[in-house]
Amino acid sequence: MAKKANLASALDDVTPAPVAQVEHRPARERSTPVIPSREGTVLVGAHLPARYGKALKLLAAETGETQRQLIEEALDLLFVKKGAKV
Repeated sequence: MAKKANLASALDDVTPAPVAQVEHRPARERSTPVIPSREGTVLVGAHLPARYGKALKLLAAETGETQRQLIEEALDLLFVKKGAKV
């Protein structure tokens, strides 16, 4: 194969065919209803060392609060410390 004069002419030989247009459909309705307690919420998660999970479970058992309540409190304290507006 002969060397091309420039990149543009080399690309002309290998340019793929145009991609077919995708038909856009309107968003379908949910097949299952939203659980009321999850209305207006988002899932916030992270993969953390196992010791964090164990400590969180123990703290929840000791205080009688849910893990969700403890995580919410921890995030509130973090946001205050870092000056984030929630």
